[in-house]
Amino acid sequence: MYPIQRFDEIYTKQVISFLRSCLPESGRKLDLEEKHKSCLDIRHCFDAFWIMLDGEEIIGTVALKRMDERCCELKFLYLYKRFQGKRLGRKLLETVIREAAHRGYREMYLDTLSTSVRALALYEKAGFVRTERYNENYDADIFMVLKIDRQ
Repeated sequence: MYPIQRFDEIYTKQVISFLRSCLPESGRKLDLEEKHKSCLDIRHCFDAFWIMLDGEEIIGTVALKRMDERCCELKFLYLYKRFQGKRLGRKLLETVIREAAHRGYREMYLDTLSTSVRALALYEKAGFVRTERYNENYDADIFMVLKIDRQ
């Protein structure tokens, strides 16, 4: 119904457009100059990046970024508000966790905002637990980690 597919460069402009309109729904703003400049070179900045589609429209994204040989970071898990509450965020999260396990990562980190109540519930339900700050993202005030089971 809402397929998830790996990013292809033909979607770069659509991903940027999606993020430009989706991020403000959660009090964020797309910053292609600094914070989100990785969106301009997705293929080289992430281990993997997926888009979720409703027809031709991108309605969600999620990415996996290598930190070191054991650890990775969950990035860009965003879903339009009108699609939330349909287990689609969970579907995106399961996709990235499965890929991390396949690549042999043992831990997955993420940073988020305490105002992202639905996302926090999703992460906690998936097994993420709070941890200490692990990066320099001073917009984030919550840091979490998931121990990944090898499958």
